[in-house]
Amino acid sequence: MVAIVYSEKFLQHETGGHPERKERLIAIIDFLQKKGFQQFNKPLEISEKDLLLVHKQGLINDVKRLSGEAVSTGDNVFNKNTFEIAQLACGAALKAAELSEKEFAFSLARPPGHHAGSNFFGGFCYFNNIAFAVRAMQRRKGIGRAMIVDFDLHCGNGTEEIFYNDKSVFYLSLHQDPAFTFPGTGFESENNAHVRNVPLNAGVDDAEYLRLFEKNFNECFGQAQPNLLAVSAGFDIFASDAGVVGTQLAVEKPATFNAIGKIISGTAKENGVPCFAVLEGGYDLHSLPLNVFNFLKAFK
Repeated sequence: MVAIVYSEKFLQHETGGHPERKERLIAIIDFLQKKGFQQFNKPLEISEKDLLLVHKQGLINDVKRLSGEAVSTGDNVFNKNTFEIAQLACGAALKAAELSEKEFAFSLARPPGHHAGSNFFGGFCYFNNIAFAVRAMQRRKGIGRAMIVDFDLHCGNGTEEIFYNDKSVFYLSLHQDPAFTFPGTGFESENNAHVRNVPLNAGVDDAEYLRLFEKNFNECFGQAQPNLLAVSAGFDIFASDAGVVGTQLAVEKPATFNAIGKIISGTAKENGVPCFAVLEGGYDLHSLPLNVFNFLKAFK
């Protein structure tokens, strides 16, 4: 079974012609409903104090202030409800994490989160949805070790920063070489005993991507021995996102996302580990819905 966490409030974060726009979720929801997904779970309501699990008060204050001013800074668009919606996205991730104790759950929320660190925002992200959910599960549910696997095109520099000195969370990220890709971090030289960055060269195709993913995922899962598995699901590795975020990989088969999901789900089921995922990147509206659906099919 697959549980979906979603709220129409996520469509209220208006960004205009920005790549991270409400049409992403509209396209996915429309496609999933046509494929039989009709039941959607509401996000949990969380407080500003809850955000302190992974974020500094300074960041919380900054996001709140900039939302009130409704200004844009770099890659991030702020409007009057940005703080509220970004906070709700964290609540959606936590709801998915809680549901994963019974079935695989997917947080279909925006804005994304993996570029938000303990005291910084950026890259379309304001608060770190997956980091918040993992830490909340550790604190509230007594989860010991957790593993986050991130297959977005970009390194989740925020997630890496939050857990870099925390051995209870293993972070694995496969991403396009940061030498020519945002955020300019995620090199192998940054790795430690519980952080593994796998930079990918331009031109990596479906077969090579899956080979590298399976190899690194299996090795890291074996090292981490997690009690909870969390997935930052970024669909911008797909070649059709080249014109939007500069994808230079040659991942062109929608079935590749089903294969990624099967690698993850097979290991999770075999080891009895709860698993959930959150939406990160993926901006081409034509390919995104099918790719998300193929990923979710692996968990049904």
